[in-house]
Amino acid sequence: MGIHRICMRDHIRNAIVSRILDGSTPPGTRLKEMTLAREFNVSQAPVREALRELEALGLLQSERYRGTCVRNIDLEELREAYELRAAIEESAARLAVPCARADLDKLEGDLKLMRRANREHDTDAYMDSAVNFHRHIVQMSRNRLYLRAWEHMAWDIRARIAVQRIGLISSYTEERKQIVAALRDGDGEKAGQLLRYILGELLLRLAKIQHAANIEAAAAATASA
Repeated sequence: MGIHRICMRDHIRNAIVSRILDGSTPPGTRLKEMTLAREFNVSQAPVREALRELEALGLLQSERYRGTCVRNIDLEELREAYELRAAIEESAARLAVPCARADLDKLEGDLKLMRRANREHDTDAYMDSAVNFHRHIVQMSRNRLYLRAWEHMAWDIRARIAVQRIGLISSYTEERKQIVAALRDGDGEKAGQLLRYILGELLLRLAKIQHAANIEAAAAATASA
């Protein structure tokens, strides 16, 4: 697979995600490969790959005779994905020590980018830096299966979904600073607990939103009965 094809797949994937999240492509919308290929001036191959990836993430579904359609965002699946991420990152932090100076410097660099993005109210830059920060900790564990499982969850996309549903969590920069300090001190246990805390807070917010959505759906079902 050529580099250009990969880049186009990612570009198309990200464009579709943006349309889903901003409501311009609502649930039930049919996505046609040929139409998208003409829009992005590409062959159908990168379009097909982008659609398959988004289907694997649960944002799209393929139906017989209807093609590919946009799904409602599955909050339960998103919560389960974050539970898996929390388990991986907590364990990865313990395995990451002792840490090389270059790795710690990389984490410090991500923190600086997060602070700058927060000051400039740049949500996309903040999320990119935060995702890179967490990915690097998993990489530091030197556990290839952890990293493969983490990357398979496509956190660049899932994080955007979470932000769209619960808002930007920008108040945990200080906790991430403490994570770096703990790793520098060789305290992987503390670093793991802090990671679990950050992701646990997000899980609590997701649970509240899911509970409210369930109540609303039950009320709507009762009203239509």
